[in-house]
Amino acid sequence: MAEFIEVRTTIEGYERAAALSHRILGAGLATSIDIAQAPDPAEQPVWELTFITTGEAAATLEEQLRANGDGGAVISRPVAHDLDSYPDWLPDQP
Repeated sequence: MAEFIEVRTTIEGYERAAALSHRILGAGLATSIDIAQAPDPAEQPVWELTFITTGEAAATLEEQLRANGDGGAVISRPVAHDLDSYPDWLPDQP
């Protein structure tokens, strides 16, 4: 079974977030994407991008985010899962 990694970053502007996500998905570097508006103390519209990728593609995805993002932090962590439960990234777990 492949190891899955959650990779997060933030970017200013919804259009830029959507374009970057489209490039990442088009390149096959992620299997899933979530775009959500993140609270920003400077009152600028900032969007948090969350990608689910394989362990093999994680380093390349991180490089792409650093090269094409706003220079924000890129945070990666393994997706923890229990075969008898829902993945931790699925909302509204029973």
